[in-house]
Amino acid sequence: MKTPEQVGALVRKAFTGESGAFRPCAWFDERLDCIRVVAKDCSVLEKRVSDRLTILEDNYYPGPGRTKVVGFTIKGARHFCNENGLSLSTSIKMTTLLDAILASFPDDVVKLCVDYIFRPLVVEGKIERVDIPEPELQIA
Repeated sequence: MKTPEQVGALVRKAFTGESGAFRPCAWFDERLDCIRVVAKDCSVLEKRVSDRLTILEDNYYPGPGRTKVVGFTIKGARHFCNENGLSLSTSIKMTTLLDAILASFPDDVVKLCVDYIFRPLVVEGKIERVDIPEPELQIA
């Protein structure tokens, strides 16, 4: 367990420098053992697609011609990555992650989500990799 001083130092270190506008991103959340991909900063509703895959939907009307899906989460990321030969010690290319999702969940609903929602979402958001946080930035 970290002391309040250690937590404060970690927060200051994480938020040093410029704070900017939201950027679409993907990261491994070690504490919750999931990979999160988020393309829009908004209030979301999580809808489960499978036992490990959840889509994130914008709670508000996104506008004509826009998808409500603004991201997705892969639960059980360590197991998922081990199954697919992906290392959580370095960043993971988004195309590799999406291909691994298709290999792990071969049903039609997941294929439609990946091909027609997730791939365009990451291309439009210019999300190239899943970031792996540095261990010292993670709060135990």
